[in-house]
Amino acid sequence: MDRWAIRFVVVCVLATVALGQSKSEHDDFDTLLVKSYNLFDEDKYDESIAAATKASGIRPTDSRPYALSGMAEQAKGRMDEASNLFALAIKYSPANPMLYYLKARADHYRNASEEGLASIRKAIALKPDYAAAYVILGELLNNGAERDAAFRKAVEIEPKIPESYYFLGMHLENVKKDEKAAEEAYRTAIDLDPGKMVGRFSLGRLLVRQGRLVEARKVWDGRTSEKDNTFPNFITLLTRAENLEKAKQAYGRSPDDPEVLLQIGLATMDGDSWVVDGRWEEAIIYFKRALELKPNFAKAQYAICKAYVEMADVYKEKNRILDKELVKLRRLDSTLANDIVEYRRTYSGGLRTISLPPLAPKQ
Repeated sequence: MDRWAIRFVVVCVLATVALGQSKSEHDDFDTLLVKSYNLFDEDKYDESIAAATKASGIRPTDSRPYALSGMAEQAKGRMDEASNLFALAIKYSPANPMLYYLKARADHYRNASEEGLASIRKAIALKPDYAAAYVILGELLNNGAERDAAFRKAVEIEPKIPESYYFLGMHLENVKKDEKAAEEAYRTAIDLDPGKMVGRFSLGRLLVRQGRLVEARKVWDGRTSEKDNTFPNFITLLTRAENLEKAKQAYGRSPDDPEVLLQIGLATMDGDSWVVDGRWEEAIIYFKRALELKPNFAKAQYAICKAYVEMADVYKEKNRILDKELVKLRRLDSTLANDIVEYRRTYSGGLRTISLPPLAPKQ
């Protein structure tokens, strides 16, 4: 998680003792606040929250401990708790636009869009040139034209912030379906980012989908980090696409080779179980053709059974076909049949959750 958004928590640590507080109270509060920040910076979120909670006990009307606890809760994925803490921080610092930004971001990820919109609009009212706030505004809006305007406003305000182009690119790609403009936005984000990573994997996925695999591989090779918070990861999609392309080329050369048929079937079938796109049925055609050419080809029968295990996770009626295909496999290879029985018992598809995208940059 980016650290810029909590700098305000530790900036301006009091140099003088507040009226009515002892010197030791002042020192304890500041010490705990800095300790909490350092623990957060080390990804020790529970310890960070504990230190911030002690600090708020000393000075309950200071917004910073609540904000810092909110950031730690957000880092843990506890968005309800984070939103409540940011609301408490706002209570004691109602003129701080960043607190409204942080609350809006937490609300966004807990699907409380109306609350998030109210907060982010307050942030913009307090700071009209708040580019990061326009990014979150765009994420929260449902109207396509308004979303587009919000992202473009962020770019207009801060034309050198890579994250603004990243979110604009996501909007152009997924909402406006303008892949050419999205590619330009991603490439601008990469060029502006010192680490050359903002938008890189999104660009890579776009290129894979367009079949531009050589360019996509160059995007991967130019990485400075392998951290990818989306699922499936870009490198997974790229490797699958490259394997399928190689299998297709081999099939073009040797369409009646059982081993080649097995490999193109496996490459065709490879993917995420929650994507229902008919690729299993297409793969089974190759496997059955391989068995026609080589009737004792146990690996091809194994692949058929595996395909039906994965299909049955979505279409339960496929279990009846699987039972029949498993009998055929057992006749060819009992060890492989036992492997399918275990695979069937343990297999579980489904869509995984994804991590949060990065915070927008410092204002």
